[in-house]
Amino acid sequence: MRVTRNMKHWLALGILFQVCQSAGLEAGSIPKPRPRIPFQAVQPGKGVFLVAKQGMLDPRFRRSVVLLVAHGPAGTLGVIVNRATDVSLADVLPQVEKPGRKARLFYGGPVALDTLMFLIRSEEPLEQTTHVMGDVYFGGDKSTLESLLETERESHELRLFVGHAGWAPGQLDSELDRGDWRLFRANAFTVFEKRLDSIWSDFMEPPKSEREVAAR
Repeated sequence: MRVTRNMKHWLALGILFQVCQSAGLEAGSIPKPRPRIPFQAVQPGKGVFLVAKQGMLDPRFRRSVVLLVAHGPAGTLGVIVNRATDVSLADVLPQVEKPGRKARLFYGGPVALDTLMFLIRSEEPLEQTTHVMGDVYFGGDKSTLESLLETERESHELRLFVGHAGWAPGQLDSELDRGDWRLFRANAFTVFEKRLDSIWSDFMEPPKSEREVAAR
């Protein structure tokens, strides 16, 4: 994966936020949900997980779990939440990363690999971000990220992504009709705190104890 060191295209974010706004992403602050049991969703939309089925043909998305941050007439935008990279923030933006701390970057998807985006948990709405679900916000503004890094955010509060997943209008609907994905309601626990190697498999078959709880 090639990442430009000076990150010239901090965006494409103009386009990303247009997609978010057209999908009706509003700001708001809601108490933290921490469900561990997967609950299926009926339709794609912000705050929904796309979980690749066993037979996913696209190798870029096999065994992936994508958090949707926008879905509407302009298309769909999301980030893969269960793929960490060997690249640190210091490798990409050494001027904003503090010595002795190496924030891990995640692979958000195959689109725009020269862009950096983030998910942040916050009790209050943040400037230059869009609300996804509960206390989770999505953004890509450089100055906002620099401010967040100054506050020493932990990994269970801030996730950094190189690239994103994107679908043109109608494209995701076609993939759903083809049976490529399963839909689940997203939650912050899975995004920020769950073990990466168990995220996809737990959606395929939740642990026994969780199935028993769900059946009650």
